[in-house]
Amino acid sequence: MSVFARSVSIEEHQRIPDLIKDVTGRGGSFIPDFNPFVRDVALYRAVQPGRSRVQIRAGFLYELVKLAPIEIRPEWDLTGEHLLPSADVYWFAFQKEPQDLSRLFELGITEEEVERVQKTVQAWTNQFGPAFPDVWMNAVGEVSETNKLGNGYWGKTSSDQVYWASGWIENHSVRGYEEVLRIGFTGIRQRIETLLMETDINDPDFPQKENFWKAAMMVCDAGILLGKRYADLALEMAARTDDPYEQSRYQSLAEVCARVPAHGARTFFEAVQSLWFAHVLSCGEDYINANSIGRLDQMLFPYYQQDIEAHRLTREEALEIMEELACKLYLDYDVQAITLGGQDKDGNDATNEVSYLILEATRAVGFARDVSVRLHRSSPPEFVRLASELIIRGGGIPFIFNDDCFIPALVEHGIALEDARNYAPIGCIELTIPGKANPHAVSGWFNSLKCLELALFGGIDPQTGEQLGVRTPTLPEYQDFEDLFRAYCQQVEFFANRMVYHCNRGELMQRERGPLPCLSTLTEDCIGRGRDITDGGPVYNYHSICFLGTANTADSLMAIKKLVFDEHLVDAGELLAALKANFSDHELLRQMLLKRAPKYGNDFIEVDAFAQRISEHFIDLMDTMRSPLNGRYFVHLFSFRCNLDFGKSVGATPDGRRAGEPLAYSLSAHQGRDQAGVTALLNSISRMPHQRAAGATAAIVEIDPDLVKDEAGVERLTQIIQGAIAMGVGQIQWNVTTVERLLQAQRDPEHYGNIVVRVAGYSQMFKLVPTELQNHIIARTKHRQS
Repeated sequence: MSVFARSVSIEEHQRIPDLIKDVTGRGGSFIPDFNPFVRDVALYRAVQPGRSRVQIRAGFLYELVKLAPIEIRPEWDLTGEHLLPSADVYWFAFQKEPQDLSRLFELGITEEEVERVQKTVQAWTNQFGPAFPDVWMNAVGEVSETNKLGNGYWGKTSSDQVYWASGWIENHSVRGYEEVLRIGFTGIRQRIETLLMETDINDPDFPQKENFWKAAMMVCDAGILLGKRYADLALEMAARTDDPYEQSRYQSLAEVCARVPAHGARTFFEAVQSLWFAHVLSCGEDYINANSIGRLDQMLFPYYQQDIEAHRLTREEALEIMEELACKLYLDYDVQAITLGGQDKDGNDATNEVSYLILEATRAVGFARDVSVRLHRSSPPEFVRLASELIIRGGGIPFIFNDDCFIPALVEHGIALEDARNYAPIGCIELTIPGKANPHAVSGWFNSLKCLELALFGGIDPQTGEQLGVRTPTLPEYQDFEDLFRAYCQQVEFFANRMVYHCNRGELMQRERGPLPCLSTLTEDCIGRGRDITDGGPVYNYHSICFLGTANTADSLMAIKKLVFDEHLVDAGELLAALKANFSDHELLRQMLLKRAPKYGNDFIEVDAFAQRISEHFIDLMDTMRSPLNGRYFVHLFSFRCNLDFGKSVGATPDGRRAGEPLAYSLSAHQGRDQAGVTALLNSISRMPHQRAAGATAAIVEIDPDLVKDEAGVERLTQIIQGAIAMGVGQIQWNVTTVERLLQAQRDPEHYGNIVVRVAGYSQMFKLVPTELQNHIIARTKHRQS
């Protein structure tokens, strides 16, 4: 029996806690003795006469695989480490004017070549995507004086208060890893070779296809080489040891690495090892962040099932392999998302034994892992209960996605039903179709509350006096509430058009300068079409836009309608003066705005209707937009942690919020305002258009541990989750903690800061969260009642 399918004794099982301690101690992936010149030399060797940009980037990945240091750690079964440091703050050594060139010579560069290496780096630094600021700014920066009011990007311009735009995709995807597991990179390469031979040279698209196919073959060669390097090293290590057990172990490992990822996996362990190698290769192209795994239980279950039936594997052994994979994927900031459960292509429940194994492995390792569960009305109750047990442990893992909402949303936006049923979240909550889509995740961010502020002040920013938006009346000049709402919509449409313009420029810039051959090779139908994922290769091509400020905008509209237009308790001019003064000398008015007007998150239908209305308006607007590749614009009702940044750009608002304070997180209530309990909050959230938000929605629900303690608490949370699914809540993240515990962690991070919390689409140790964000988390309501 292979060492990778063996009975696990109590002594051997202690290995996993040791691995956990190891990875948490170093904050993530291990790279032995990384040479800072590896990138420079890889790029230098990739830049060859006659190669196009897509071929150079593929060549860069191949050379990186050749040069990256590798090591087989004796305590691990799974082998392989990331090709680049996980916490790297620079890309090319020559960008930093390195003084010590001895490490460059270690890589085989002669003194005569040093200048050529440096010039290559300087010439090509900006060709590899928005990790380099020049490309980012060129992709979405200034256009002309005639568009001055429309400028906005990831930088400092006038309208970056209203929106940010990029249109460029790096990482933030789910590759089609199943194909690597099924036929390996050798099989993928053979398919490309066949297409090259069979395509007519007179086909006008052949030069374009040939260009891409040559790049894709280099990617396959890189994947094959990655496994071979580890196979060769394992054989060397077997020859160096006299321990029979270690010899057997290294020989078995060499056999596995010679097999995968070059060829298809035959066993559960080979499938996991092949997946890990393919993931390492993917992250070598465009970094680790939000390069996600997808529906891991669906990928691995066939291998698990056949191994169990053949008595090659026990459940305990499979669990240990999943624990080890969790360790491999661990980072301090972890958005390498895994998705479990949900439906299969026929609409049946897809939960299987591996779904449970991965949740159990997540519980066993104890640290934050980005794990989502897809649920629907027919999900197994025991699966929901296991998810509830993990949530109660704290850290917000796993988080919940509702198939009954998001499958219809995706179908409405042009995704085939069978593919929509296979969706997976990318990093935080962004939806994609694994291995079939270029989702341009978080391509843009839009601040609805700033648009309302501009509508109140005639398009003028009250903080600067600048005519920032389209000219509209001011609040005292509106005849009725609907006049004001129309002006708000005018501001939204004015800036949304400009945001999409910049997203489209970013898409065009990336087609020219930032191809992604590895991602393309693992995305259908880039090979079939002979086109990079940035150039129309995938089955689905769309952009996803984040819509922020929902709760604050709804609360502000409610306050204006009720207190200014309906009850005439507040004078419009006085309100504007109070907002401009940030409520200085207007505290009584501020308290009236806070207390007399209903607030979103408390099951008040009228204010919830405003939140729904502004969300529907933005979704309708985005549905009219198209990209240069005819891609649609999907909407995320999601803020990430940008609600803090965008909050700083908005003055005091009619909901009683002071200038500069954070906006509410995603579809959650404004921090501290949801006072009617969990059920009321979920009722409000359920009224949002989850079934139309094809990019996904998000909400964090904070609950006190007393609400979910003991077995009764587990049952209570299980029922709450099942109820939320039935109500049509799209996505929920949970924090189980107290204000007191968080304050203790803030005061004494060394002793108490290791508590894991749900932050903003991801989980992290509280001590690693910036203070401003810590304060925001502390301020969110901790519900004690349902």
